[in-house]
Amino acid sequence: MSRILSLGDLRDRWPTALGLVSIAGAVAVLLLSSRDELLFGPAIATMAGIYLMAYALGRPWTAWPAFVVLSIVVTVFQILYLRSGGPHPAVGMSAVLVVLWIWVLAARRFRDLTVQTGGMAFFGALSLLCAVVEPRLAVAVAGVGFLFHGAWDAYHFKVDRVVNRPWSEFCGVVDLGVGLALLVAAAAG
Repeated sequence: MSRILSLGDLRDRWPTALGLVSIAGAVAVLLLSSRDELLFGPAIATMAGIYLMAYALGRPWTAWPAFVVLSIVVTVFQILYLRSGGPHPAVGMSAVLVVLWIWVLAARRFRDLTVQTGGMAFFGALSLLCAVVEPRLAVAVAGVGFLFHGAWDAYHFKVDRVVNRPWSEFCGVVDLGVGLALLVAAAAG
């Protein structure tokens, strides 16, 4: 028998609600921007960096402040690229992944090192690919990267390590919705 959702149920799903709001914001950016590849390609490495930073710190809840810090870093790379011809933001964020990985090693975090190293390499490579292909293909690659990161989030939600469950739930919702929107945008391109 079905039941009506209670306020407690809604409170428990706040990461999903926040994710849906974030998807709406990303779709608005897709509709208003002419440089989707520049915005969403580097985001793939940024997402992997959030996991690496929380992993290096050894506190799963730190994914939330890592999101803020790395969002600022990628924004700086984007501004430098557009204003002064600095390195492509995907290249900059991939370099940040390497620095974060070295931090993981220095912090002696070895329990999930193989998984996190694989994620760093895979998502960094996808991000770099977005920097070297034509813009429409870069948007499609970014969409695929977001979908793969959604699976990454689901895995981390299940094992409940590296990041906390509210983060992996939020990020998974965003990744699936934005990934699909990017694929639609690339196809409509």
